Amino acid sequence: MINVEETKFVCFRCGNEKVVKRGKQFNAKKTIWKQRWYCNNCGFKFVSKKQNLDDSYEPPKFEYQPKPIMPIDWANYNQAQINEKMMFLDILSGVLDCFAFEQAKTNGRHLTNTKAVLFGMLVKIYNKNSSRRTISDLKLMKELNYTKQVPCFSTLMNYFNNEGFTPILEKMVELTALPLKGVETDFASDATGFSTSQFGRWFDEKWGEEKEKRIYRKLHAMVGVHSNVDTHCIITQQEGAGTADTTQYKPLLYKTAINFKMNEVSADLAYSSRENLEATVQVGALPYIPFKSNVTGGNNGLIWRKMYLYFKDKPQEFFEHYHKRSNVETTFSMIKQKFSGFLMTKTLTANTNEILCKVIAHNICCLISAYYELGLEKAFCTKAQETNKISILI
Repeated sequence: MINVEETKFVCFRCGNEKVVKRGKQFNAKKTIWKQRWYCNNCGFKFVSKKQNLDDSYEPPKFEYQPKPIMPIDWANYNQAQINEKMMFLDILSGVLDCFAFEQAKTNGRHLTNTKAVLFGMLVKIYNKNSSRRTISDLKLMKELNYTKQVPCFSTLMNYFNNEGFTPILEKMVELTALPLKGVETDFASDATGFSTSQFGRWFDEKWGEEKEKRIYRKLHAMVGVHSNVDTHCIITQQEGAGTADTTQYKPLLYKTAINFKMNEVSADLAYSSRENLEATVQVGALPYIPFKSNVTGGNNGLIWRKMYLYFKDKPQEFFEHYHKRSNVETTFSMIKQKFSGFLMTKTLTANTNEILCKVIAHNICCLISAYYELGLEKAFCTKAQETNKISILI
């Protein structure tokens, strides 16, 4: 409590000095108070105009009350896991049928079937096998009419280094997420790393010695919080220009907004900026991004101030929306546990294509789970897509 000098008060009505204190009047946050008075002569009650600071008051510490955990529908979960592999092959074939690959005329021997190569790459990632052991699976799938050609194991790995496959795989990520358009309206964004077999070395000037660290690739993703499907992703190096989380937020946001109706987006403190908040509102969604401890709701835009006041005044409601962001961590865990968080390829192009294959395989598995657990009944192979295929020149 700050000591203030006692001031001699007189009644505002009768001017009598026989007034006594009658407690304090606090503001809403109990940080400022005024003295209340009572006149013994005329009975008038009044409040002093001087404000006093109350340093002894500490607001109660906020503790988030999490929502109860929903029980798992084990019957439908079991069905999704039992039938996953066969449905994975069917859906993968349906996605590849959406493309019409046209090979450029070249001299020399005939090129490998592009659709067969993509099918083999996805099967390799799904089974987590080496390219040599994948060939046996592809021969069995050829007998079941899932593929028309079985490429050599070395050819399969060589195509991971093909830069022309990167936009095709990115389009496949988009196609595998589209059937969940009617399910997903809330999204979350974050980034994670996939380790490689390479190490980077540098000379530390401070300690005068050479050091090394493992090189990894960053996956920036926008994820639907209900089915954990990846709507769009960007792969970058671990450091350097354009690798920060906040710089990749708007491309992820705008690409997702093309195919999905976005109601809200959750992200962590790394994405907290006025530009990201305003971009989210422009696509019709509300940004639930927490604020750092050193920021205020000052002159940083109308959206910034409104979300800041909501963050401060109603933290429980704000964090109920914000903690949907935990689903993006779940998505990364699902990808790494099921398809490995370690990259077998070495170059940046091959690393990018390998991560995209992991995301596509994850999205197909999400579709299978949504079919059993969410009642999703949409498919890829329709008559409309047979007449409107995506033409790609290889």
